[in-house]
Amino acid sequence: MPCAPVLALVRYASSLQLIVAPMSPFFESPAYLEAVARLEYALQRHDRVAVLTGVVGSGKSTLLEKWTAKLRREGAIVPYLRTPGTFEHDFLWDLAIQLKANVGLVTTPAELWFEIREQLVAYTLEQRPIVIVVDHVEEIARETADILLTLARLHCGTEAAGTLILSVDSQHLHAFDTRLLRLADLKIELEAWNSDDIAQYTQAYQAAHPEANLTLDQAAVEAVSRYSDGLPRVISQILDLSRLALEANESASVTPETVEAIREELL
Repeated sequence: MPCAPVLALVRYASSLQLIVAPMSPFFESPAYLEAVARLEYALQRHDRVAVLTGVVGSGKSTLLEKWTAKLRREGAIVPYLRTPGTFEHDFLWDLAIQLKANVGLVTTPAELWFEIREQLVAYTLEQRPIVIVVDHVEEIARETADILLTLARLHCGTEAAGTLILSVDSQHLHAFDTRLLRLADLKIELEAWNSDDIAQYTQAYQAAHPEANLTLDQAAVEAVSRYSDGLPRVISQILDLSRLALEANESASVTPETVEAIREELL
């Protein structure tokens, strides 16, 4: 087992949340590429609603951030709303701002909704692609779900309209608003990484941190796979903490025992 100073450092870093992922470096895993391809397919078909699911830590938010940035560079209108559990007014305000609607001194939900619809119609007439992305839909309030239903029914699903992309943790899919689920044309499951994916990611990680000279053999990679359940967020945390621990221990080799100790501290 790793020595006490190493474990103490791991406990210190994890307890103070010094290691918080997004995944670093970013890795386009086969699961990521497959999910993006299916999202692109939903846009090509002009689907009304597509649902992206996956367990917590599977990389849904990272995928959406990267993908929406690409769509914007290509000229699409892409509001990305990350906090759907907020009040109706806050949700509408965020959507209106991202759509660049003329909200001015608008204050009521009805006024915000009017400006949003006017802006959506304007983009449609300009033939600008519209993709409305809503992350963490498992936290959604009923009144916000009503807004999404109206958006989907009036402004999504035709060649001249947009597509609504909803992201929800698969553990909470049973509680997902069934009205929205019935409108979904496509459901995309973001798969966990396998050992080959993790091995490729560790190579990318080593290249991104050459000063650490971090080394993982196949046994260590298998341990990372086993203790992370293939979740990118946990894998990134394990490697970050391994790097810190090995720097403190003046070693460059990650062992399965090191991975096991780190994972126990993260639980």
